[in-house]
Order: sequence, then structure tokens, then C-alpha cells
Amino acid sequence: MTTLHKATLDMLPIINDIYVNSQRRLLEQGILQWDGNYPNIDYFTACIKKQQLFVFIRNERITGHVVLNEWESEEWDSIQWQGNKPIIIHSLMIDPRFQGKGLARKMIAACENFAKVKGYGSVRLDAFSGNEQAMKLYSKLEYEKRGSIFYSSKPKGYEEYVCMEKLLV
Repeated sequence: MTTLHKATLDMLPIINDIYVNSQRRLLEQGILQWDGNYPNIDYFTACIKKQQLFVFIRNERITGHVVLNEWESEEWDSIQWQGNKPIIIHSLMIDPRFQGKGLARKMIAACENFAKVKGYGSVRLDAFSGNEQAMKLYSKLEYEKRGSIFYSSKPKGYEEYVCMEKLLV
């Protein structure tokens, strides 16, 4: 059984380990998506305190986590969104030891279900354009590309992120 639960501060060491191992896996694949400035342990702590960080539990183990809230980066202002009352997916990650088992798909479905129950009309996110695996996954799950943005804070060659949205109604 796999479920989505609000994270608590006592889960922070596991949450951070998943982040560190996910970042390492991405770097091994040549993907410089997360740089230590975002996300980081302070970000996770703040999100837990705001009750915006959720863990994905399978067989009594935390296998991934995600931040769900309404915050949108100012870079998103130029994007032509279509949905109303969006919830935003941030920092979604699955522990590399459990990747390749369909858990990301299940976790995203759980996020979408959470959004529907809470009355949101769409789910929005951005994904690093060079993360082909993530881009394929979101496309398969019917997330539509709305445009690209460029984060000046990212290293040269790693600035482009694709904004995607899925309408829930």
C-alpha cells in the first residue's frame, strides 16, 4: 500500500537523505538540477512547519517526498496557464533505491487526488528541460507544456525549465 502523508520534523533526516541521494543520482546522469541552494534542509524544514511537505509511504517506508502549495516563481508570470485555482508541485523526488518501480507515477496520482479533494482546478510544475526521464513521465501523465522559463540562478546550460500543467476538471 502506498500513501501520501504530511511530513513531520522527525522525518527530516530521511527526507534529507532522499534529497542527497537523488541529487547524487542526477549528477551521475549529468543532470545539474539541484545545486544545494534549492532545495536544501532549511527549505524542507520550513515546508514541514508550513505543512506543505508530504512523504510517500510504501510498506511502512518513506520512499519519496514532495512539496505541495500555491507558490509560483515570478519567472512563471510570462507563462500562459489555462487552469484556475492551481496547486504547485515542487521538489518531487523518489528515493533512488526505489526508482523504476512506478512509484513516481503513483506519487503524482496521489498529489492529483489530494488536489481534487481540496478543490484545486489544476496541477502545475516546472521540470528541468535536460531531465528526459521526468519530461517523458509528465508527458505520459498528460501534463501539457505551457512554455519554458530560464532561471538565471542556475549554471550555464542548466537554466531552462519547462512549465507544465494538468487540468483536473
